[in-house]
Amino acid sequence: MPEPTPSIDLYFDFISPYSWLALERVEEFAAEHRVRFCLVPVVYAVLLDRTGLVGPAENPIKREYTFVDVVRTARAMGLSITGPPAHPFRSLEALRLVTRDLAQPHAIPLAAALARACWSGGEDLTDLDVLTRVARGVGADTAALADSLAAPPVKAALQDATERALAAGVFGVPTFDWRGELFWGQDRMADLGAALRSGREPITPAELRAMLRRPRGADRRGRPPA
Repeated sequence: MPEPTPSIDLYFDFISPYSWLALERVEEFAAEHRVRFCLVPVVYAVLLDRTGLVGPAENPIKREYTFVDVVRTARAMGLSITGPPAHPFRSLEALRLVTRDLAQPHAIPLAAALARACWSGGEDLTDLDVLTRVARGVGADTAALADSLAAPPVKAALQDATERALAAGVFGVPTFDWRGELFWGQDRMADLGAALRSGREPITPAELRAMLRRPRGADRRGRPPA
């Protein structure tokens, strides 16, 4: 009996250009490493709020560097980049569209096409016409699209996925979850590939606890001035 295909959860939000870069690579990566990806659309803003973090776009110096880095990485991957008309932007409807179609064979092509339309094509994912055209292009059902995206089960599924991400320790996007070990960022796909090739076991909670038991030696906040 053949071994089951290893499964990797991919947590993402279209608001992150790095999610776009990851989605451009997932099908090739899956074929190379004989794995399958389970998409998990999540609301990045909720992750930030619940973990007390700040997104790169909310800090001017990090915002500038992020876009330099994204352009550089896109060029290295041979991808054109335009960027969305505004950033940050409301990604809820696009996330709900993928959430609605997660069980469909076109789920990954749909997510990749939406990310590409936004970051490479410069299109507005808050525009229902854009979502309709992209969805139709991968064979998704576009009848009464606005109603289907506002359906309570779809909205609840996205909320549940975001809670699942938080429970798993996810704080940023994209994040890859391989048997409980998290790889944050599309630039960690090489590390994920190396772990898969090596056949090693994931890093265990016990190993992590051994590191975390170390006491804090210094804090930059709350210290008296030197």
